Formats: sequence, C-alpha cells, structure tokens
Amino acid sequence: MTTRRQFMARSMTVAAIAAAASLGLSACGSGSTPAASEGGVTQLKVAVAPIQFETAYLAQEKGYFKDAGLDVEIVNGADPAALLAQVVSGDVDIAIGSWINVATSVAQGVPVQVIGGNGMVDPEADNSGVLVPKDSGITELKQLEGKTIGVVGVKSGGDIPVLQALEAAGVSVDSVKEVAIPYSGMEAALEQKTVDAVVPADSFYHQMQEKGYVSISSPVKEFQANMPVTVWTAQKAWLGQNGPTAEKFLGAMEKAVADYNDPNNLEAVRAVYAKVNQADISKAPKSFVPADVTFNVAEAQAGIDAMEHFGLLKKSIKVDEVLWDKAPRREAAGK
Repeated sequence: MTTRRQFMARSMTVAAIAAAASLGLSACGSGSTPAASEGGVTQLKVAVAPIQFETAYLAQEKGYFKDAGLDVEIVNGADPAALLAQVVSGDVDIAIGSWINVATSVAQGVPVQVIGGNGMVDPEADNSGVLVPKDSGITELKQLEGKTIGVVGVKSGGDIPVLQALEAAGVSVDSVKEVAIPYSGMEAALEQKTVDAVVPADSFYHQMQEKGYVSISSPVKEFQANMPVTVWTAQKAWLGQNGPTAEKFLGAMEKAVADYNDPNNLEAVRAVYAKVNQADISKAPKSFVPADVTFNVAEAQAGIDAMEHFGLLKKSIKVDEVLWDKAPRREAAGK
C-alpha cells in the first residue's frame, strides 16, 4: 500500500501535467461538458488515490451518493501527477490529489481547482519522524549539521517538514545532504552507515522504532498538523458547467467523512481498506488519519509558503486561488 509520504513525494513535472492538460482539453473541447444524466441521476467518474480512499467507498457503500442523485463510478488511480492528469484530460470528473501537488500545479497554470478536503495530517499521532541508531550519539536535530539524511524524495515536497525542523533547530539546511531512499531501504542505509538519519513514515516508522531506532523529531506533526494532505480536485471548466453536481458530491462526502471519523465505525473503515486492497482484514490498520471536507486555510497556506521558502515553488500563490469558490473552508483548525 502506498504511504502518505510516498504519495506526496511521487511527482511528474508541472510542465508534463500542463502538457497533458493541453492535450486533454484539445481532445475534449473546452472540458466543460455537463455531467451525463439518466433518469434524473447524474453519472460521475471519480478517481481515488492509493491512500485515504476509504471515505469515497464509504459514501458509495452507505448510499450517500445515491441519496444525492449521483451514480458514481470509482476508479483506482496512481500517483498525484497521474491523478491530476486524469482530471485535466477529462478522463475523470473528480479525483483525489495531493494538496501540495495541486497547489504548485495551479501556480504554474494548470486549470484545476480544489472543491473540498479529504485526509489531513493528524495533530496527535506520530506517524513519521527522524530516526537514528540508538548508539549513534545523536540526540537532537542540531547534531545533524553537516550530516546525511535519508528521505523518500529530495526537494519533492514530502521533505519540507524535515527542512523546516532543521532550520528551526538552527541547522543550515544547505549543510545537510539529503539522499533519496525508499522506506524499505532506510533501515539498511543506517546499518551500512551510508546515512546518519532517516525519515520513514507509517508502518516503516513504527517497525523501526520497535527495533530500537530512536526518534529525535516529529517534523510532520510539528509543522503540518491539520494541513490537508489529500483533496478533491476538478477541472475549472467542468466546475463552471457542473457546480450543482459538485455540491451534491461534497454533501455526500460530508456524510461519509462523519462516518469515517466516528470511532464506532472503525471496523467498517478497516473492512473497506481490506476489500479495496484485497487483503485480510487482520492486515488493515487499526487507526486512520482524520478527514475533513472543510479546508483549514491557515494550515494549507503554511504548506504553500514553506514550499516557496525552500525554493520548490517559484511563484507565490494563495489558498483562495486554488479553491473553488463554493469549497467549504474555515480560517484555521478549530475556528
């Protein structure tokens, strides 16, 4: 199963996405064709990511889409860039995207908008962190000055919290060498002393902790708490013709998210995970990241600003430029 950080890190260049958008819009005209309807029911094709897909399947299984007058076909997508390309080409009407990937793409002129949120960074749980061997002598981030860190993607967006944490600790990020290492290879890299620290996530992080590796920082929780991770995205032209349909979709998702976040429904969410992954339910996680259709604007903007600060985004952009005008939003988490 692709993890959250892998999903955020995997990317195609914005130029390639824009090219896909151009070709797709040329092939489909303006891309603003109204959603197909039959017998008063509107048909939608929705692509989900390899992570945080449970909310959409719950909406389907619980009948929330049907209640909203929608006949939704859910298709499984791949990495953020591929999902975004499906939207701009018109292959799907709505797709999950990575917030950082979508925002940076919009800054470069890709004609999409975010209609609502989905999964977000858990402000309470440590699901990733900077790990070092227990006998390394390294106990705090400032000791990584001049050291080598293994991350899943270099200057990809997924490593931004690590850079933020290093900078906050007084470490010159230019003095630290980042090396791209898949999560599955991080433990071996530490054992072979090719890196001084690694930043695994999810099951890899917990497994390494169980083996005695020591966490000296939790950058994602510290710097990205309550930030949107996955978001629902649609083509701007499509939204111009299908606003009411998008609102019906969001209404169904709000009900599904309420079920998803309810601890009493954990087994139902685990069952969805197992079914989609064709795995035994015993292999399903026992906890899931929180979800929210309503956007936390301050936290989302902080993610964009960090991308710009570290040179991954050349043009400044505001959250409202990325959000659809009817997208539900709040000033910040808890407000």
